Amino acid sequence: MKITVTKKACAGVLLGMLAWTLPLWAAPSSADQPEPESAGSASPEAKKGTSPASDVKLDIVISGIEGKLLDNARAYLGLEQKKNDPLLSALWIRHLYKKAAEQIQKSLQPFGYYNAKVKASLEQLGENSWLARFQVDPGPRTRVTELDLQWLGEGAADKGLQQALQNFPLKKGDYLDDAVYEKGKSALIALAEETGYPDAQAVKAQVVVDPRNNTARVVLHLDTGKKYYIDSIRLHQDVLNADFVRRYLVDVKPGDVYSQDNLLEIQHALIEAGYFSLVGIKPRFDETHENRVPVDVRLEPGKRQLYSIGLGFDTDIGVNLSLRWNHRRLNRMGHKADAQLKLSMNNSYVLGNYWIPIRDPRTTKLGFSARLEREVLDDSESNFIDVDAGYYWEKGDWLTRYYTEFKYEKFTLGDQPAQTTHFLSLGATLQRTWRAPDKLPYLRKAWAMFGDIKGAPSGISSTYYLRAHLKARAYLPLFSKGRLVLRGEYGTATVGDFDLYPTSLRFYAGGDNSVRGYDWKTLGPKDAQGNVVGGRQVLTASVEYDHQIAAQWLAAGFVDAGNAYDDALDHVFFGAGFGARWLSPVGTVRLDLAWPFNKENDEQTQFSDLRVHFGFEVLM
Repeated sequence: MKITVTKKACAGVLLGMLAWTLPLWAAPSSADQPEPESAGSASPEAKKGTSPASDVKLDIVISGIEGKLLDNARAYLGLEQKKNDPLLSALWIRHLYKKAAEQIQKSLQPFGYYNAKVKASLEQLGENSWLARFQVDPGPRTRVTELDLQWLGEGAADKGLQQALQNFPLKKGDYLDDAVYEKGKSALIALAEETGYPDAQAVKAQVVVDPRNNTARVVLHLDTGKKYYIDSIRLHQDVLNADFVRRYLVDVKPGDVYSQDNLLEIQHALIEAGYFSLVGIKPRFDETHENRVPVDVRLEPGKRQLYSIGLGFDTDIGVNLSLRWNHRRLNRMGHKADAQLKLSMNNSYVLGNYWIPIRDPRTTKLGFSARLEREVLDDSESNFIDVDAGYYWEKGDWLTRYYTEFKYEKFTLGDQPAQTTHFLSLGATLQRTWRAPDKLPYLRKAWAMFGDIKGAPSGISSTYYLRAHLKARAYLPLFSKGRLVLRGEYGTATVGDFDLYPTSLRFYAGGDNSVRGYDWKTLGPKDAQGNVVGGRQVLTASVEYDHQIAAQWLAAGFVDAGNAYDDALDHVFFGAGFGARWLSPVGTVRLDLAWPFNKENDEQTQFSDLRVHFGFEVLM
């Protein structure tokens, strides 16, 4: 920023220029430190017995200003900068002190104070101790009396640029503030670049100050230069089919305005695709033709396959071993695949998925999966295989899935003989996860919902059924460091022959993510022998309060309620307890101690009925 002082202050400037021509004995060295005395003579300070420089202590007191003014004054002040220098000496302190008043005055000018007065004193308190005092009167503050803002060039009439000019943060009548002025100027240039004028610049930027009248005239003329457009987006890669890669570039196309935002959008879209480890973008202004700029995009392939192995513990299924495999690029059309194996005493499965991007590959894809699972509970055992094909569509935070599923299951309930069933189902899933821009991983304002409905006719299945399952969770901020966690679940099914209805589709309650205080899948309708056989419906709810006690640790207290049932919810189970949460970068690790409040037939609960729940959760 160029600052001009009017002719009323020129006399001082001329005197300053004359002083510059005086002999060099009046000028300090480049480091503002006097030259050391020669070895053959003693300085006046030495004659007075000055102690070693490293022992000198300097205190600085500035009064009359505070806040940003005080901070800037200390930043300008040479005494402040050098007070802890090991070479500080009495001679150097006196030398810097002579400049201090002028430095403080200059430090106030960026805030509009051009007539500040400074009363200074330097006192030697002891042989090695000094005190510098500065009483500052900032004086009247300069106001902007004239404001000349203009756009020039090809984009001068652009409505967005003109609106931004009207919203310039420094107004006529405002106090002069260099920081506000510079921020406003930078914002205007940045907006012009975003609008397609990368050559935008300030051709005249002046702040003319009249210190006598405490007024300022601000002049800012900006030239937009020519408007540029994207000529072509040239991909440099040999990883995927070029036409497939271009399907990710639906938001920015040749002919669009050249801007940093559009370049970042290209980069973001290709990084989110998951195929590339590096996306480098370079506009080629040397090849510009009629204001159209070619853009080179250089893509480096990411690692093709990923593997992981894990050993964990979950209260519901016990100790478990998991293996994961992910293939991020099966062919040049961007097909992907992944597989997961999980082994435990209660529940084991192997799952494989194959993904085909279609249409807009960012939001639509086809998915094919197969799952083989074995589940062993106290009262039941099941083995099943699911094969399904689905169409996935994302829009904003919403994910929709339409699918067809074939299920073959063999299950045993209590002492009953094993049943073998098969189903060909049609279904749809809708889910959404939303979170406020909180500082992760401690979410205090978020919610998620999941809904699934599916069914099968009896002609091609063992029996007909129609099943709906809804789940929701919400985080609400409470107090300064707390959050309220609300959770609910509802499921219902209409079934032709319930004896043929497989256990994997029945509803249960109890466990780490249900009614804590009761073991996994131990709540629900029972047969004549007392075996839990699952129900046609389920309803559970939970209220929990989490309080942050450390950066990544929460203390929790909760109450859960619910049950699985057939026709009527005639018995509700309650559980409550407390626990701890560790906020890991990928999710929350939970440890809960929970007690059941009631049992069937109103049996009395005891302290020994304590259940320990340990698990891992994400928002949905």
